[in-house]
Amino acid sequence: MYRVAGSHLRALKQHGSSRFASTSVVKQSSGGLFGWLLGSKPTQFPALDVPLPGVTIPPPLPDFVEPAKAKVTTLPNGIKIASETSTSPAATVGLYIDCGSMYETPGSSGASHLLERMSFKSTTNRSHLRLVREVESIGGNVSAIATREQMCYTYDAFRAYVPDMVEVLIDSVRNPAFLDWEVKEQVFHYLKVYF
Repeated sequence: MYRVAGSHLRALKQHGSSRFASTSVVKQSSGGLFGWLLGSKPTQFPALDVPLPGVTIPPPLPDFVEPAKAKVTTLPNGIKIASETSTSPAATVGLYIDCGSMYETPGSSGASHLLERMSFKSTTNRSHLRLVREVESIGGNVSAIATREQMCYTYDAFRAYVPDMVEVLIDSVRNPAFLDWEVKEQVFHYLKVYF
């Protein structure tokens, strides 16, 4: 392989070329620069403006796809459930609670941030390790965000696992254990990062 490339380069030098591989030589070889260097035979490629035989082009997507309509249902206890039909294989289940930082008093300042840090930790029914393993076993993703006006808990996974997702989400929000060592770990992390 090196001998063939070397002989081509020597031939170029003998013709007085100041460059190793000129564009004119590459254009002459339909195999490209590597085909020319390695001495392979030229191949014929079809033109890019001619359709390939036996290949059908799918129809173009429409210019506008109407979004799915959200359906809001209010339960007798006042909880609102918003749902949306989708053809996607993935589903997102979210729980939004009016308990953001604007509801904090001077004595409870930072509570929503601590709740965000303590989300999806140990519950009265599951250890933190078990919860993490359940989420990872279905390829899910959990997150919690504390904003000024609400706490947002979300769980993303394949739609076949929606019942499991709802059960884990409700257990994490309604039954947190707030183990002493987990709380101290999050408080220490906060103090270490911000002070």
